[in-house]
Amino acid sequence: VTNTIHTRGGSVSCRPTVINCYEGDLGSGDKWWVEWKQFMFATQLATGDGDSKTRPAAMLKPIKRAKYPAVSAEEEAMSLPLQTLSQAIFDAILVHIVNSVSPSGRWQQLRQEMCDALNRHKDTRTLEILQQTYGTTDAVFLQEAAASFRTSAAKRLGGRYIVAAPSTLDTSRDQNSLLLLRR
Repeated sequence: VTNTIHTRGGSVSCRPTVINCYEGDLGSGDKWWVEWKQFMFATQLATGDGDSKTRPAAMLKPIKRAKYPAVSAEEEAMSLPLQTLSQAIFDAILVHIVNSVSPSGRWQQLRQEMCDALNRHKDTRTLEILQQTYGTTDAVFLQEAAASFRTSAAKRLGGRYIVAAPSTLDTSRDQNSLLLLRR
């Protein structure tokens, strides 16, 4: 939920971690920890509809007994702090590993190059592929699309396709299914 967050203005905010396109310096555990705590507990992000903002830590959801009957009431109550701790440990281990195997910091440059090639222009590239490769297709099914992609798809492909989406898009997990139907 907090790895890569699409904000209301169309930008992206990334948790300080090795596994996404975070642009800050992850060259040491100390630098990472300061950034991680700031991001999770102090940063206010505008997500969803309305004027409200939320901290990434507040976006985590408890593990509910209603969904998982084997979970006790005590475990449900502890699930948010444990998720947060587990996430911090996971991110810390990855930062330690990459800094240990690449003490020069070259890994950060390589990661940024991969993000530039694969992630930062993903919506634009996806829309190009849909137009150029699938432009004559009658129906296209898209899965795990960000809510913001629906707007981009409607603007760029709306003349050719009806962009069908659920009436309420999931902006917290930001994994939505869309259907493009040729007009």
